[in-house]
Amino acid sequence: MQKRKRYFTIMIVPHSEEATYSFRLPLFVGQLIVALIAAGMVAFFVLAYVYRNALQDAEELRILRQANQAQQDEINAFADLTQQMLQRIEEMEEILGEVAGKVGLEQQKAQGESAGSRSGISAEGMRFYASRSDHDRVLERVAVNLSFLQSVVPEKAETLEMLRGEVDEYLRRLAATPSIWPTRGRVTSGFGMRRDPFGRGSKFHHGIDIAGAYGTPVYATASGQVINASYRGGFGNLVIIRHGYGFETYYAHLSGFAVSTGQWVKRGQVIGYMGRSGTATGPHLHYEVHVNGVAVNPYRYLN
Repeated sequence: MQKRKRYFTIMIVPHSEEATYSFRLPLFVGQLIVALIAAGMVAFFVLAYVYRNALQDAEELRILRQANQAQQDEINAFADLTQQMLQRIEEMEEILGEVAGKVGLEQQKAQGESAGSRSGISAEGMRFYASRSDHDRVLERVAVNLSFLQSVVPEKAETLEMLRGEVDEYLRRLAATPSIWPTRGRVTSGFGMRRDPFGRGSKFHHGIDIAGAYGTPVYATASGQVINASYRGGFGNLVIIRHGYGFETYYAHLSGFAVSTGQWVKRGQVIGYMGRSGTATGPHLHYEVHVNGVAVNPYRYLN
């Protein structure tokens, strides 16, 4: 009996009247086959999970590249405009130098002719001096225009510097303005009044909820400084980023942090991972945008 338990038999019975076939195999062979099948299934699910995460990472990278490319195109456009204006200023300065040189030369000739006429040389000389009067009026107009250009060029240069400052300010404000989705997932609750998911009537929802897989990366929607990365009551694990220009963003119910308080982050940088810490019914991200201390609808800042 002990020896019989160590074997098992596989029988093959054909539908025809042919003889049946049977195979007698040791028990450990069957256990080995079962173990291999189980290991294969585990390997399959692990590979499927890794492949799904790789697809998500590739899509997130594509979105970030699109956002960065759009910003780079805008910066290049500003750079081209600035270069064109600088070139125009240089052209104006060259024209000013050329006109100033010509005017100085003609004025010297006019002064020489005037001195000759005062010495009383001849009537022909007097006629020549008289004919110069019209040219002198042209020189006066050139001098007036030259004076005008000399006042305009510095003003244009100052305007250019002001424009450059405005462009820098615009780019700083652009970097501080939330403009991308904080994570991947499905919006399950919007901004405004809603029914409390815990059955406590209705209350105002100061952000949006984005549901997704536990551990999904969460990104900073604009550049700024992390002023909080800790557990905070119903928010659970909460990251708050101060971007400047009155903007702050909140990322709640995280499963973990990728940044710490005081750290400076850039738009698109991973700051944490989706979870269900604090008061939450399931894995999701609660995302808020505050402007000058007041929560506003995040949909205004999602592209």
